[in-house]
Amino acid sequence: MNGVRRLLGGVVNSSPPSNQDSPLAAQTIPLSFSPKAGPTWPPSSPSASQQSYDSPSASPSTTSALFLKKDRPKPPIDDDSSRTYPNAGRQSMGTTSTSNRIPSPTRSQTMPNSPPSGPSSLSGRGTPPSSYSVRNSTRKSGITDPDWKRISGNLNTRDELLISLMASEAVIDSRDFEIITAEEVEDLKKEHQVLNSRLEAMTKKLALETKIRDAALSLSKVNASHKKVSKQTSEQLEAANKRVESAQKEVWKISDRVNEVHRRLMEHRAGVLSFSVRNMEKKMAREDSGYDSSNRSTLMSPTMTSNTGLSSPTTTVSSSKSRFDGAHLFAGHADSIVPKFKLSSEAAAAAIAALEAKLQTAKDSLAAAGKKQAEMTRELSLMKLEKQEVETMMGMDIQAAEETIAALEKEIPRLEELDSEVRQLRQEKTSWERDRVGFETRLMELEMRKSEDAGGVERTLASIRESMQKELEAKEAEIRRIQEERESEQSAWMEERQQLEDEKMDDLARLQEEMDRMRDEEDQTIRQSQDEMSSGLAILQSMVRTHGIVLFSRDSSLQGLLNAIGMHIESVHTKLETYSKAEAEWESLRRRLEEDVRSGLDKREALARELEDVRRDRDSARRDTLTLESRVKSQPPPSSSHLRTPSTSFESSDSEVSRIISILQPLWTTLPSPEARAAKFVSTNRPFRTGSPVSGSSTSSPSTVSSLSDLDVRSLKSLYDTRQNGPASPLSPKSGTNGLPAPFTIEAFAARVQALVNDDKALIERLLRFAQAHDLLKKNAERAQKLAQDGTHALEAYQKQTRILEERNMSMAARQSALQEELQLLHDTIERITAERRELESLAAEQAQTCQQLTEANNTLSARALALAEEAAHAPEMMRKQYETQLQELKKALELAQDEVDAMRTSEQSQRIALLDELNSMQTENGSLRAQLRAAKK
Repeated sequence: MNGVRRLLGGVVNSSPPSNQDSPLAAQTIPLSFSPKAGPTWPPSSPSASQQSYDSPSASPSTTSALFLKKDRPKPPIDDDSSRTYPNAGRQSMGTTSTSNRIPSPTRSQTMPNSPPSGPSSLSGRGTPPSSYSVRNSTRKSGITDPDWKRISGNLNTRDELLISLMASEAVIDSRDFEIITAEEVEDLKKEHQVLNSRLEAMTKKLALETKIRDAALSLSKVNASHKKVSKQTSEQLEAANKRVESAQKEVWKISDRVNEVHRRLMEHRAGVLSFSVRNMEKKMAREDSGYDSSNRSTLMSPTMTSNTGLSSPTTTVSSSKSRFDGAHLFAGHADSIVPKFKLSSEAAAAAIAALEAKLQTAKDSLAAAGKKQAEMTRELSLMKLEKQEVETMMGMDIQAAEETIAALEKEIPRLEELDSEVRQLRQEKTSWERDRVGFETRLMELEMRKSEDAGGVERTLASIRESMQKELEAKEAEIRRIQEERESEQSAWMEERQQLEDEKMDDLARLQEEMDRMRDEEDQTIRQSQDEMSSGLAILQSMVRTHGIVLFSRDSSLQGLLNAIGMHIESVHTKLETYSKAEAEWESLRRRLEEDVRSGLDKREALARELEDVRRDRDSARRDTLTLESRVKSQPPPSSSHLRTPSTSFESSDSEVSRIISILQPLWTTLPSPEARAAKFVSTNRPFRTGSPVSGSSTSSPSTVSSLSDLDVRSLKSLYDTRQNGPASPLSPKSGTNGLPAPFTIEAFAARVQALVNDDKALIERLLRFAQAHDLLKKNAERAQKLAQDGTHALEAYQKQTRILEERNMSMAARQSALQEELQLLHDTIERITAERRELESLAAEQAQTCQQLTEANNTLSARALALAEEAAHAPEMMRKQYETQLQELKKALELAQDEVDAMRTSEQSQRIALLDELNSMQTENGSLRAQLRAAKK
């Protein structure tokens, strides 16, 4: 306890140390370094912040507690610092338990609570989450005061003494703790972190299983009355209990392992701190303080392992000198001085001078050796500090790199999903390219068909084609520019990669510039995509205004415009349906016209047959008339005396008269009497056919003789038919009062002849009328035949046009359905592209955040890269390569996505142009159909 006595004596005397030890104290480097030198990447990793405080260099308060400095007062510390360590009283390692006991900051930061006794208390295990925020805020605030202590209240001398006493007691208690190597420390830290994560996961699993067990228990209580259900619920409850027990065992096992690892880490840290404190006390102590005594060395010598290679300076003393150094005055002691003979004064003076010279030389050599040893010790401490710092930093960097690698491995499935989506987009692109080629061929065919009647449409198509060609050229130029930029970027990246192999600082700077440029390019790409979307919307609006598409809603977005175009196509479809209905009506009208033409032809044939009959009757009548005229001319005119003779005169002997009467007798029998003619007029009620007007001289009286021209051909034939009038009787039709034939008289015969002459004149007039009617009928028949032929030709042409229109209607219906499907596909594609664009924006935001984090990490690494040794160069190289591959993959994915978006927009615009061309062709065909229908109706 020499150190405690020296400390108490120094406090009582309050005298500063001698000037001889001040250079050594000034040259001694403290074991703490600035928190700013520690890595801050990743910024949200709690393990890194914990490791930064768990390192041996993170406890400056332990070293400064051994030295009293009254010349600088300490400011009061806020009580929040003490609240962040509520369980520190149970984690201190000492035998004294007082109310003023203050725990060590290092142990309070890293030592967890005692292991719980059951699973119900597992959720509250470990360091409170608020301590991480306090540590981070403390490190960010830049507190670098080495005299800072975690106490609540003003300092006084008694507290300092108590803290010094507790520190000395902790150093003595921790002298037997094992000091392990840096590799084992890193392994233990990694294992501790993994076990903590597993413990948290198992704790959550245990809580979930406990909830399931409680739910099964409550369900079994509810279903206790039902035997079948209760059996099933009891089985479920047993299974839940087994799962809870297995989870509890796993949690206890992991908790025991965590406690073991944490105990070893704490013992290692306590041993390192104890060793460093003893070394510093020995360096700072004076020669007459008794610090180098054997008792001090034996009490303060730690137990060292074979792996550390560290040894205390006191271990070089021989074991034989462990009891007491120097001469002993006790005679029975093994090292006592035996008295010698007394020398003379001259010999004694010479011996004393020689001894003084030896003593002086020994002191000089001892002083030189002490200085050299102090320098070597200082260099050794510096080297150890640098080694520990490098090992700590490398461990933290490697852990952060592993965490980054794990995060990147977690993002690999998402990147694979993006790759699959990109492949799907490529397939859709190829299908759209095929559709575009088909639309272009169909557009060429339509242009060739409608080249004569669609001059304005051709100009519109030419202008649209030119504009689309210009846009395509612009897109191709932009694609070439992007490709050139990509090639230039690739070449620049290769150059940067070569330079990265030589200089790490330049590589990090170029990487930062590249990331900034990528962020700017992503922003520019997003702005370009938004501009293209707005330009496409403006083109749709101009198309709507140009073609007069009515917007039924006030929504002028892309969805509203597409809905308006769809409604316009539906209206065109309804117009086509009306055209088809008009076509059906025209078909029915055509059938009626055909029936009328057939009836007219039938009437014409009937009239032709009647005309032939009339002609034959006229010819026969002419022949009869000619025979009668020849007979009348051949007979001599009778005398008046013979004509006035009665019927008894036939019995005379005049042969001449009998001969004349015998000649006239057949003519008498042939000629009809006026009574028979009147009877014919009375019995005939059928009006004559068209073309023979009824004479106005006929009367209603049956005794009045009417003209034969009023009779039809059949009545006239029956009137002069000798078979019907009885050719065997010598007399003509029975016209007497008693039904007997009329007697032959010259007056009656002359009257019959006169009537025959009149009938001949009427027949001639009738024949003339018949000839005129025949000519008229012939002209009408020719006209009707010509009309029928024209109607037949028109009907054939109409049938051809109808078939063409039906085919066009079917093709237009199929095309319209295809266009509707394409519109639906385009709409779905636009929605999918919008969703993908949002995902890309979110990914870009995540990448920007990642780039920002990488920028911060880059800054910290660039600030710390100068202090790293050559042995740690491979770790940043691996990180750099991973970042390079990741950046290249992200670039490729972004470029592919941008190309796919551009291709989809181009195909969408081409399809819209094809739709507009189809609409124009449909309108042209509808106009031609209307014109043909109007011409057909006329």
